[in-house]
Amino acid sequence: MINDLYGGEILKTDLEDGWHFYNEINGKRYDFTESQFLSSFEYMDVPSNREEAFADTNDKQYNYLKKRVKEKITNK
Repeated sequence: MINDLYGGEILKTDLEDGWHFYNEINGKRYDFTESQFLSSFEYMDVPSNREEAFADTNDKQYNYLKKRVKEKITNK
């Protein structure tokens, strides 16, 4: 979603439960779902793409991401 609106790159970090995807736009990292994690982690910033990021995303996950993005955009 962010990639569609603002371009940039899709990046990923390997976590215990699998890959975690997020965005980089103009050299700045944006992770709209980081609040789902109980502890912090070190970002690896491995290049990825839209197809890989959405390969295992279900409607619930996508709708959560969409909601978080809209909240961030409207709270600026």
